[in-house]
Order: sequence, then structure tokens, then C-alpha cells
Amino acid sequence: AQERNREYKAGGFKCSHCRQFVVINDCMGTANRNHCNWCLWSKHVDEAKGDRMATCQGGMEPIGLTLKHEGYGKIGEVMLIHLCSVCQKISINRVARDDPEHQIQQVFTESFDLNDVIRQRLERNDVYLMAETDSGELSNQLFGKW
Repeated sequence: AQERNREYKAGGFKCSHCRQFVVINDCMGTANRNHCNWCLWSKHVDEAKGDRMATCQGGMEPIGLTLKHEGYGKIGEVMLIHLCSVCQKISINRVARDDPEHQIQQVFTESFDLNDVIRQRLERNDVYLMAETDSGELSNQLFGKW
């Protein structure tokens, strides 16, 4: 905890998965960065959104992408789906502007191979898993319309 506090005071944190130093910066599209902009892994620190009360502290693997619910059937922004490698909690997190597009696309592609148990859990939790048919929407959001 003391090391983490020192890191936050220095303006970032060390990723528990890839060990890169991740800079926390308001201008990256999200005020509360909660995942690494190198490997997209996160850490299970919240029980409820933003509470920093989780005792698990497990690594949260990016397992897929979803779309933010915007109501009226509108398609929202692309978001990361994380799964805790220790307790299996599912979490949805905003993509930041400095997240590498190739990493986001890799998570998208690898999600096609998710097992049925995880797919069913996402469905039960009302989490839409972007599918191959959403590749155009993903490209539009990552690279803009051509």
C-alpha cells in the first residue's frame, strides 16, 4: 500500500501484469485511469465503482469489448471488459485515448474464442460482448470513418 501511494503521488502506477509504469493523466479521455495503457490489464481494487475497497487485488484480464449503454438503441463508446483472475469479478472500463489500437483490436479478436461459461456469465450480467459483426463499429471508433 505504501509503494502504491508513492506511485500515485509520482503521477502513476506500475502495472501488476507487465510491470510498465502507467502515467495517470486527465487528458487521456478518462479522469480515473484504472488499466495499463501498454497491456490493458487492470487491478481489482473496486467493489463498487470508484470505492477502492476490494480486498482481492487480483489482476484483471481484458477479455473482450462492449458498448456503453446510451439508451434509445444508440451505440455508445467502446469499453473494455475485464475479468479478475482471482475472484472472477467482471468489470467494465472506459478505453482511454492513449490505449494502443492494436491492443484493443487484439482483445476484440481473442474474445471470439471465449468459452461458453464466460459468455453465459456476461449475458447473465447484461454485458454485451462485441462480436465479429461489430468490427466496422470498432474500426469507426478507433480510426474514424473513411
